[in-house]
Amino acid sequence: MKRSLKSSSLLLQIIKIGDKMKLITFLLFSVACVFANANIKSLDIYLNKSFINQNLDLSKKSEKLLGEVRLEDLKFTLDESCKINSFNIETKNYENDQLSEDIEKLSQKINFEENQIKALKSEISFLEKNNLSNIEKVSMLQKSSAFVKKQILEDYNEIYNLNNQIKKDKQALDKLTQKRSNTKYTKLDYDINCKKPVFITYPIYALQKKSLYEVSYDSKKEEVELKNLLYITQSSGEDLKNIVINLYTYNYINQIKPNPFIPEYLDFTEKHDAVTESANGIKPMLMKATRVLKTPAYDYYEDTTKSFFKASNITLSRGKENKVLFAKDSYKASKSLEIDGYSMSQAFYKVDFKSKKLYGITSANLYLDGTYIGKTTLKEIQKNKESSIYFGANRFIDIKKELVKDMKEEPFFSINKTKTQKIWNYEIKNSSKQTQKIVLLERVPVSKHEDIKVKLIGESKESKMEKNGKIYFEFDLNPNESKTVNFGYEIEKPTKK
Repeated sequence: MKRSLKSSSLLLQIIKIGDKMKLITFLLFSVACVFANANIKSLDIYLNKSFINQNLDLSKKSEKLLGEVRLEDLKFTLDESCKINSFNIETKNYENDQLSEDIEKLSQKINFEENQIKALKSEISFLEKNNLSNIEKVSMLQKSSAFVKKQILEDYNEIYNLNNQIKKDKQALDKLTQKRSNTKYTKLDYDINCKKPVFITYPIYALQKKSLYEVSYDSKKEEVELKNLLYITQSSGEDLKNIVINLYTYNYINQIKPNPFIPEYLDFTEKHDAVTESANGIKPMLMKATRVLKTPAYDYYEDTTKSFFKASNITLSRGKENKVLFAKDSYKASKSLEIDGYSMSQAFYKVDFKSKKLYGITSANLYLDGTYIGKTTLKEIQKNKESSIYFGANRFIDIKKELVKDMKEEPFFSINKTKTQKIWNYEIKNSSKQTQKIVLLERVPVSKHEDIKVKLIGESKESKMEKNGKIYFEFDLNPNESKTVNFGYEIEKPTKK
């Protein structure tokens, strides 16, 4: 009995030790997952190109680079005291890793299921062609016919089930292949003497991105909020954890200085080709390796010639669309209703503000007091300069435009000039419950010849007029208030002979 109790106690201890070992194994596996691909430090994303900044482990002599990389695309960043003795690259196929095995197993399963369908179709064809006319006994004929019918029905049902399974398997296979678009990777062999961190930069092509702004205007607070978002799907085959993303809202270009000045001589017959110099690399964002997933953060930087947005502690899961926030800024903004009298004569909700950052050209979703207005393409928002964003038409402003005079005077006796007059009346009513600032824009023809004279003849006095013929009528309208604007011009020009 005591021996039995001792055995039971020993067994419990073994079980407890086993559980601890399982827990340790699980924790080690979790840590390994968290630290997976920790050498990828940052991404530099431009409108037309993207680059990886990767830390080289100098305790090793080789490193795996994501995707196929050309030797001339490699750029090293290291301290002056460091020395690169040699380096070389080799393109290799992905094999013996878990993702490759999963893709191969699923592909084989789909092939097996498709072969099953082929076999079932052959069996159905054989059964349908089988001649039962040589069976003399009615009972045997009935049994044979019932058997054939039952077998064909079972085969068709099996084909139906297999097709459904193949559809599911192909969807699963598609998700797996989205995790890694490349079938090959690059092995970098190197011999570097250095006691400080060494980084390597190279292009990444297995990355899809979509830039989008979210612009919201709060009419009560009179504030406009700008969110700079990037939707990223990377199919490198690796989960990129705790990385930094530097977003440049313009194109990456190789030329960093003007072409050399070449004098041109009248007796010079040969032309010298201008020499261009490619960029000497992208300075990677240096940061200490992190061992835990941190809260994402964002910031904005400006250097001597350019600006960029930075998002830190970002995890980009492979094969999934990841939403990354790079900026969330609020600015005081004035509102007005701008009527395009020269076109459709609608009152468009306009917001004017000054940004403290430089935003590039991209698509934007617009929200007015929490209501989605639509999608548009924003022009470049310059720093500390007046910017305008339109939030669609205001339907509470009623506008009636009427041409009240359209006169043309032909030449009379010795006068060889033609005079044309056009006058419009605008009836503008504010049907909303708020006082509205109205800006009516119209167009006056601009003379490019001294003999062509243009003058305003409308009764309403304009607020201002630009050299390009854009004329402004600005005023406030109280709720249910109406206003008439009388606008017109006269053109006098020589008569064509």
